[in-house]
Amino acid sequence: MRRFLCLISVLPGCCLAFGAAPQLQGDSIAPLPAAEELTDAAAADSKEIKREAIADRSRDWLAGYLNDLSGGIDSFFVDTFFSEDVANDDVRGSRAQISLYTRREIGEPVDYRFGLSVKVVLPNTNERFNLLFESQDDEDAREADPLESVENTEYTTALRYILNETDKWKTNLDAGVRWGVPPDPFVRFRARRYAYLSEWELRATQSVFYYTQDGAGESSQLRADYPINVEKLFRINMDAEYMEQDDFFSLGYSAALYHELSPTRGMAYVAGATGSTEFGATFDSYFAGLRYRQLVYSDWVFAEVNPEFIWTSDGEYETTPVIMLRLEGVISQ
Repeated sequence: MRRFLCLISVLPGCCLAFGAAPQLQGDSIAPLPAAEELTDAAAADSKEIKREAIADRSRDWLAGYLNDLSGGIDSFFVDTFFSEDVANDDVRGSRAQISLYTRREIGEPVDYRFGLSVKVVLPNTNERFNLLFESQDDEDAREADPLESVENTEYTTALRYILNETDKWKTNLDAGVRWGVPPDPFVRFRARRYAYLSEWELRATQSVFYYTQDGAGESSQLRADYPINVEKLFRINMDAEYMEQDDFFSLGYSAALYHELSPTRGMAYVAGATGSTEFGATFDSYFAGLRYRQLVYSDWVFAEVNPEFIWTSDGEYETTPVIMLRLEGVISQ
């Protein structure tokens, strides 16, 4: 009898130790939850966690896509697909671009212009040094023959040193030569700042340069990007350039709506005006048109058609239709 009483007194402690003690509810013993109920609750919690994770990933993807679309650093559609200046853009790595333009203005003969830009990131320099080789972007340097446009193009060669490169600041120093008769050495400093204002992304660029023949000058640019959705981007460009020998500013303003039709096709609706401060801040040329651009071979050859209307002071602001065709190869890492 004594052994039986000892066994009864020890049994509750053993049950508590092994977590097997029944739960008391009032004067009765509450039953333990069924295994099926525990499994269903765990499955529901797991599904909820998965739904939240999917929602977070979708939000992060959309935010990243919009940021890339307007950021201009890794954006394929706008700043690579429509890029016209591989030497001064912010796409990383070595790149080369070769272009042949043909332009027809009503009442004028067809003319041609050749363009070449190469940016090489020198190895073993932590991407601090770039070698630049590019043709001069001169609107007046158009030829009636395609071969003459290649032969008569002037080129510049420069070595670029990256002073600073962060998410907000990019500064570099160029030293080079503009090839002609005689050669024209130059130095150029550029500082670029990225900033955000609500939904807008702003990019301000300030350049100061000195050419042996033309003297000192500076240029200021402001670009504002507004991503409308994952397929459309609205962009405003403003720029001003000052040459000491001219003693006035050349002005340019433009707005564009970029529309990604597919990964290999894009459309841009553009309008703008150019002028100067030579006789006060006036505009003497306006344009409006569209650019349709498509990948036509592999992943590097593009074709573009660019119809537009222009209004110039020389033409007494009469509407003049212009069409430009472009074949371009963009080679990148």
